[in-house]
Formats: sequence, C-alpha cells, structure tokens
Amino acid sequence: MIFRLFILLLFALPAAAEPYQAALTAPWRARIADLAKPQTVSAAFTESRYTPLKKKPVIVTGTVRIDRARGLSLSYDQPRAPVVILDARGLLLRHPDGREQTAPPEAETDLRLLHALFAFNLVTLEKSYALTPTGSPNGAWALGFTRGADSTASYRELILVGEATRLTAITLTKTPNLRTEITLAVTQVDPVFTAADLARYFR
Repeated sequence: MIFRLFILLLFALPAAAEPYQAALTAPWRARIADLAKPQTVSAAFTESRYTPLKKKPVIVTGTVRIDRARGLSLSYDQPRAPVVILDARGLLLRHPDGREQTAPPEAETDLRLLHALFAFNLVTLEKSYALTPTGSPNGAWALGFTRGADSTASYRELILVGEATRLTAITLTKTPNLRTEITLAVTQVDPVFTAADLARYFR
C-alpha cells in the first residue's frame, strides 16, 4: 500500500521545467542537447581583451581543456603565465615554477560562468540571463544571453557563436569598452590526456 501511494505521489509531482522553455523551439533544444553532451575536449584559442585604457586589444593565445571528471583548464602560451584550473574544489593558479595559489572569489565566479558557456549549461545561465537564439540556413548560429534586471552577474552580455555542432567563438561583455572575445580553433573531442597532461593541467 505504501509503495502504491509513493508511485501515485511520484506521478502527481510536476515535471521540472526545462531551462529557457519559452525561448527555445524543439529544433533548438535538440541542437543544444547535442552540444551539451558531456565530453572531454581540447581546443586552441585566441583571446582578445578590450579595455577602455588601450586602443588595441591585448591578444593572448592558449589551449582550453575540459575533462568530464576533473573540470576546466586554461593554459596560455605567454611566458610565465600560470595554468588556470577550475574544478569542484575551486579556482587554482599553477605557476611555471610549481607555486600554486587560489584566486579571489570574483575570479572564480567569472570562470565558472565561462565553464557554463563551454558546457552549454543552460540551468546555470538561466539564473542570471535571458536568452535570444538566432540561426541561418547555412548552419551558423548564435546564442545571445542578456543579464536580467535583478542579476548581480558581472557580465552584461554573453554570446556563443557556432557552426552546426561546433562552438567557434565566445564573447563576454561587461561594458561596450570592456569585453573579452575568444575564438576557438577546431575542437578535439575525447582527446587522450596522458598522465603527464593530467598532472600538469588538472589536479
């Protein structure tokens, strides 16, 4: 009797609403579900940082690595740049000399947002941003996220750009003159990270 009552209560509970229910059509949901599948990935990137103090952006290059279990890692090509590691324990900076340091909370918050964009984690993004998707007949698409009026997120606007099932660019904007544009090279899906790679780029 108790088991039967439990089953009745289970079916009586409302199903959890999918994120951005009103903004996304069925084809868009199918595309994002495909993009959001958990994967181990690696991709070279070019990052252009625009600030009000410089006429030209500061441009850096590097590699992003995402491991299903270990989190996200950013390694920059510039000399003395630390490896940036984000996982369940927080944000860690690992310097070339082996020294490690934790990062301030606001830096971790911003990087977790970037991780949500890489992973197409709409549940996290919906808490702070409205979504506007756009597509074209040739398969190019864009997802624009605009900060809600009640949100305390530091970025005003986020944009994901891609082709078919590949993410090609991310833009994070705080103000028109303060933004970061990330362009991604072809992503390697399920690359083999060696033991040395895991020790160097994750923890």
